[in-house]
Amino acid sequence: MKRMIRRFAIALLVISGLALSPLCRAAFAAEPEVVDGIAAVVNGDVITYSEVRSVSAPREKLLRSQYAGDELVNKIKETRQAALQDLIDRQLIIQAFKKESYQIPDHFVDERLHEII
Repeated sequence: MKRMIRRFAIALLVISGLALSPLCRAAFAAEPEVVDGIAAVVNGDVITYSEVRSVSAPREKLLRSQYAGDELVNKIKETRQAALQDLIDRQLIIQAFKKESYQIPDHFVDERLHEII
């Protein structure tokens, strides 16, 4: 009786292992996605991966409707790289603006607020 239970348990383990192996392979084969972290440091100011994804998200949505597979992956990588470069450029402009102690005239801020509202 014990022998039969042991055989059954071994058979059950083998069958469940075989059934789960495709899921395990798929989990390990997928490229890990970075949730958040430092994408770049610009003269001490940090740009995070979430900021990059926030800038690239609208374009990525469009790309997902136009491409698939490896081509989609490549297009998304290009889009995120362009978004990162844009964020770096913006940060450099802001730093230069602050370094020179420039001030934005109040009427520009007011006009922009009215445009947004």
